[in-house]
Order: sequence, then C-alpha cells, then structure tokens
Amino acid sequence: MRVTVVRSGGVAGMVTTTTLDAADLDDPRTAELRSLVAACSFRERSGPVAPALRDGFAYEVTVHDDDGSSRGVRFVQGTSPEGMDALLRWVEDCPAGRRETGR
Repeated sequence: MRVTVVRSGGVAGMVTTTTLDAADLDDPRTAELRSLVAACSFRERSGPVAPALRDGFAYEVTVHDDDGSSRGVRFVQGTSPEGMDALLRWVEDCPAGRRETGR
C-alpha cells in the first residue's frame, strides 16, 4: 500500500507532495496505516474545488493498494471526508514519508 497526499494553496501557494509506502514501515506501523485508511471515506463530495478559506489548502489523497487498484479523493480545507484528518496527520508526521515541495 502506498499513500500520496498532495496539499496546495496556503499563504505561499506551495504544493507539497508526501508519499508514504507501507513497505518502508515496520509491521505495527503498517497495521496502523492500514487501519487509518480503512476508516476513511473516499466518496467525492460536491462542493468547491478551490479553498473557501482565504489562504486555505486543497488536498488530493490517493491510496494505491497492493492488488494494483487505487482510490482517491479531493477536498478543500474544512470539508475533509470522514477519517481523513487523522490519516493526513499520520502521513505528515511519519518520518518514512518522502516529501517534495514546489509551486
């Protein structure tokens, strides 16, 4: 399983991509990641595609499963689907995540 989080917007308008591969984690952390992903809703919501908050963030989260399938969702700050906030924090805080920043 691989999780990719793309965050764009904010004051500087930066784009940050964080990729976390379960293959880079030990067994307990892999289980925790899988549990967090399982608790997330990946249903698209209707609504704005640009942040409604001034200097807010837009997110795109994609999960690539071991069987080759993938699922994803896009949302703006303040409209995250169920369970997504916990997953975002976990991926962002995990030292095994690979981060790229650009504009």
